[in-house]
Amino acid sequence: MLVDVHDLLARHGVIASGEIITLVRREGRLVARVETTVGPVAVKISAEAGAFVPEEAAVRRLAGAGLPVADVIAHAEGPPACLVLTWVVGEALSSAGSPETKRAAGALLRRIHLLGADPDATFSGEQGWDLWMAGWLNSVLAWWRTVAAVDDAVHHRAWAWYHELRPLLATRGADLMLFDGRPEHILVRGDGGIGLIDVSELRSGDAAMDLAVLTVEDPDLLDGVLAGYRPDDQERVIFDRLVPFYTFLRRLSRAEWYQRFGTAEAAASVLAMVEVPVWAR
Repeated sequence: MLVDVHDLLARHGVIASGEIITLVRREGRLVARVETTVGPVAVKISAEAGAFVPEEAAVRRLAGAGLPVADVIAHAEGPPACLVLTWVVGEALSSAGSPETKRAAGALLRRIHLLGADPDATFSGEQGWDLWMAGWLNSVLAWWRTVAAVDDAVHHRAWAWYHELRPLLATRGADLMLFDGRPEHILVRGDGGIGLIDVSELRSGDAAMDLAVLTVEDPDLLDGVLAGYRPDDQERVIFDRLVPFYTFLRRLSRAEWYQRFGTAEAAASVLAMVEVPVWAR
């Protein structure tokens, strides 16, 4: 996709004044950091018309609730689709960070989950959350067997785990969640505050999955975040049951993503953390 970023920004009233740093470039998609006369901005461009409609809507919804997201500078449905946002400065949330920042991230997630889902923020499953999880499990197990020697016993234990959780899964799916709230999308600013980026996957789902996403590559992060999330006793029981299962799904999904878009080393690192409970028979 050949796009003159300077010209595109100018058409939306933004003048590039410095370096353009490409962050993502793949077929039909470009994401860059650009210095402009109004400060650094994130520029997202897609060959697909309407590609950034969900993200623009998510940013505006979260901003309307007083949450720390970027400001929308420009949005065009295209093609090419374009979204220009103020640049959010910060370092990825990490278990190595201060207890205060982890508590702040947990409190922020709680605020998002309490907003409640709406009919326009649906997950990809019209038949219920439990059936969507079954489809997801089927998909990641099939992929896992293409890259590792996964014997039938492990496969059966994974499905036994799902069937044990299914009655609980059937009650989930009504929260508002980030879905892709990885630590690198939850930034710690210099003042210790939290900023959110890449919120395009905001949708209805399960709060427990947002917690699981944080543990995929940094399992030690969860306790510090929960200290700020402050689940009650009932929520704690639910999280204790569901977060490990969601982490299992998300680790396999992350490894598959790394195989397609990242490196073999990154995929292998995540796969090495995948576990199926021995008790799931």
